[in-house]
Amino acid sequence: MRESFGNALENALHSEAGRSMFRAMRSEPDGLPKVERSARGLGVRIEGTIRDIVAAQDGTVEPGTGGMSVALDAALNLPKPRLPRSLGGEGRDAVFTILAADVPLTLLLRPDRHPARFRRARPPMPPL
Repeated sequence: MRESFGNALENALHSEAGRSMFRAMRSEPDGLPKVERSARGLGVRIEGTIRDIVAAQDGTVEPGTGGMSVALDAALNLPKPRLPRSLGGEGRDAVFTILAADVPLTLLLRPDRHPARFRRARPPMPPL
């Protein structure tokens, strides 16, 4: 509980809670994001030559070691290869959005290069 309070306090101090996050992802038939370990899914790559985060032997991940990329504030902040053609990009996937305040407290936004951010794990935890 103390850690969750600390996470919420840290997010509030960094003024991220009211910000929107965007990610282009494949869709399931029901319209929800496809959960998969790929650059085009809701999840992170933990194996292969390109990894989003390094997982320990037991499958847990450590804070600050990587995560899933999102764009902040507007879908137009997505990289051109991920931005759908309908928005002037080269991508072919749907864009999904979530408010930073709705992200589980076990995850935190870690600044990367603006306007992109990475969602990363707080305590050691199983990868998404």
